[in-house]
Amino acid sequence: MELALSETSLKEEKMRLLESLIGSLEQFRRTKREEPRSSILFEIYSMNRNNMSKVFSDGAAWVDPEFVNPLLEEGIIQRVASADSEKYALTFKGIAHCIELKYGASLEEQFLNFLELSDRKFATANRTELQWREKLAGLSLILMGSTSESSAIRLSNEVNKTVLTDVFEETLACLKKFGIVEKDAKLPSTHRGESPVSALMSRLNALPRKTNHYYMNIEKESGYFFDIEKNGAVDDKKLSFLLRRIFERYDSNCDYAELGRELSEISQSYSPRFLARSTNSTAAFNILKGLKDFMDEEIWRLPPQ
Repeated sequence: MELALSETSLKEEKMRLLESLIGSLEQFRRTKREEPRSSILFEIYSMNRNNMSKVFSDGAAWVDPEFVNPLLEEGIIQRVASADSEKYALTFKGIAHCIELKYGASLEEQFLNFLELSDRKFATANRTELQWREKLAGLSLILMGSTSESSAIRLSNEVNKTVLTDVFEETLACLKKFGIVEKDAKLPSTHRGESPVSALMSRLNALPRKTNHYYMNIEKESGYFFDIEKNGAVDDKKLSFLLRRIFERYDSNCDYAELGRELSEISQSYSPRFLARSTNSTAAFNILKGLKDFMDEEIWRLPPQ
């Protein structure tokens, strides 16, 4: 009788920890889950370390001292630092164990579900449309001929920051004028001495996977470029791929020929002004020709607006 009671109490303790963790996750996401077993492991594992730590910390609870050591030895719980008392949260192993106890989902079923959600996330990430900041930065790099490591735009000097700011402002105005990005898009303001272009470029974390990993970042030099050159010339197919990602839809009311002309003028006006890089005339010619060909021959093949 005492053994049965102890086992019942131990299960109740595990369920209490699971509910506390689910409550913490719901509060963090501000959404309530009808079936948490389907995604809780995946959701927490997909978080960055700070958010994961917060969910575990906020979901931590007091555990009956009678059960602490057995649960620690099984790897079901983990100690969480707390100012007022000793608190514990479930481990990933503990979450899976509790989900199996509560919902009857085997470890194999949970693992397969985790893999399915991971595949779905990967597929969705690669289909995600570019945000206006990514379009602005990507198109600006193309127009400036930043298509190899040697021609990368490096923001480690003030001249390049100033020139790229001008490029961003003119390119953004052009994109808004022709309806490529929303009218209220504007460069970020900063309060700690960081230039708007540095702030924008340093936060393009998703751009590599959205551009087939053509987008490159030379971290030590704050250098940025698209790796789309082959034998000193811009690869037409890679350039076309990037332009399709940037413009993404065809608007029958847009004057793409005029848009192309204005973008070409920005390219020719500002591209020579950057320091600490080397460009070649062949790549520059390829870009302007590729841009014109895209506006004349390819843009109408995109999905309609």
